[in-house]
Amino acid sequence: MFRSCLLLIFTLFPFYGALYGQETRLCGQELLHAMHPEWASLSEKSKAFNAFIQNLEAPERVANTIKIPVVVHIMHLPSEIYGVQSNITVEQIRSQIDVLNEDFGKIFGTRGYNVAAVGANTEIEFCLATRDPDGNPSTGIIRFPYAGSNDFRLAQDRNMKDLSRWPVNRYLNIWVVKSIQSGILGYAYLPEVIATDPEGSFIDGVVMGAFYFGSRDKQLLGQNFHLSNTFAYGRTATHEVGHFLNLRHTWGDGGCEIDDGVDDTPLCSGQYFGCPPSPARPLQCGFNRMVENYMDYSDDACFNIFTLGQKTRMRAALQFYPFRASLVSLANVAATGCSDSGGTISFADTIVKISGDTQTIRVGRATEKPLRIRVINQLGSGFNNEEVRWRVISQPFGANLLLDTTVRTSDGGFSDLNVLLSNIPGRYVFRASANTFKTPNFVDFAIEALAETNAYPNPFQDEIVLVLGLPSIGNVQVRVTDLQGKLVIAFSTDAKEAVVLNMSGYPDNFYLVTVVSPKINDYFKIIKITP
Repeated sequence: MFRSCLLLIFTLFPFYGALYGQETRLCGQELLHAMHPEWASLSEKSKAFNAFIQNLEAPERVANTIKIPVVVHIMHLPSEIYGVQSNITVEQIRSQIDVLNEDFGKIFGTRGYNVAAVGANTEIEFCLATRDPDGNPSTGIIRFPYAGSNDFRLAQDRNMKDLSRWPVNRYLNIWVVKSIQSGILGYAYLPEVIATDPEGSFIDGVVMGAFYFGSRDKQLLGQNFHLSNTFAYGRTATHEVGHFLNLRHTWGDGGCEIDDGVDDTPLCSGQYFGCPPSPARPLQCGFNRMVENYMDYSDDACFNIFTLGQKTRMRAALQFYPFRASLVSLANVAATGCSDSGGTISFADTIVKISGDTQTIRVGRATEKPLRIRVINQLGSGFNNEEVRWRVISQPFGANLLLDTTVRTSDGGFSDLNVLLSNIPGRYVFRASANTFKTPNFVDFAIEALAETNAYPNPFQDEIVLVLGLPSIGNVQVRVTDLQGKLVIAFSTDAKEAVVLNMSGYPDNFYLVTVVSPKINDYFKIIKITP
């Protein structure tokens, strides 16, 4: 069943298909609103966002270029190999990213350029991610065989996205299927809906039909692009990404009394199909309709403008909604490989202890203990192949451990080391350090090694020697109980090497001895036997 709580923005054309006959965009907004009257409350929810736009200072309206990392999931039919129908080529995918940058950047010499006074370079760029969520190299393109790719049903939206998704607060996820039900070209959710829907993080992104993703303009001789006739220049994705950034249709999905929330897009009424001069640009609501606006329903060849007001609205969405702000943060742009430094993560962020932290153990001989750290990037994912220096920085007198080595982090950002403690009790401190952005760039592991008491002879007749092996003289407390826990002997003495326990006059039996000092916390069984 189609999810009733979601506002879906999409573009349609007649069901007879993309590659046959006259193609026309149609819209299902009226039907969807009729089906879901609860959507009317969204106008109230958008008031806070509109107030945020009004309070933006001028410098924030013309900020530096914003970059959006993109991952494209090709959800192709299992029977269609690379380059066939839904399994579109890398070149076709990259042509779409190029078009997004041309349209959002108003690039001179491209279809996205215009000379209108209100025409905007939005200063928003798109980049195919070169790092996956774990920091590993990637093309930013995922191919997934999906049986539901043809005539994809909207009711399967969440299920399809569950098959292949990267974190939506770090990547603009674009899913490409072969075709969508009822002739839909593509669809996206407004961020104001994602912010209020409990499943927002599972559905956020853009879904596109394969025949409308890419541009015929970019196709070189010998390259294999599968594109429609009328919608062959990548403008459907431009339109849908506009929705992803909180733009509405220019006619506000209504008549002259409905606005799209942008001052410099003229009021208009209903959808517009085609491209001037056929049909001619209409005069509506007292204005000449801006049919060339990407958020109208004109043909691809007609589109060429985002306005300054739309620029402000999109950039405001990238600040107002936390899941959009994290998407374009400098840290995320670097971590996803979309920075100007050439597509690599420029630094590790933090080093943290995973296991082997402060602990107490007994040592009567050389003992091995495992220690583990993790180096993470700015978003909490493991930072791989980072040098981690391991050293012993403090140890008991006479231990003489030698440790100063480098162990690189493996998959997931982990670095492991087994340290060898000597048989000398005391406090050992080991340090792991890495070249991280945040300080301190090291973590310490402290291990309190307690002496392990030996006793001889055992069994014994009257006296038994408790071997301590302490590094210096200290107070030692000794308690002896029977197996029922009844106290038999208790005393305190200063000792270093050993303590003699005299139990003459006590009956033959099994006894438990507890020895406690600053360096010892041990207990063991002794047996008194008279020949």
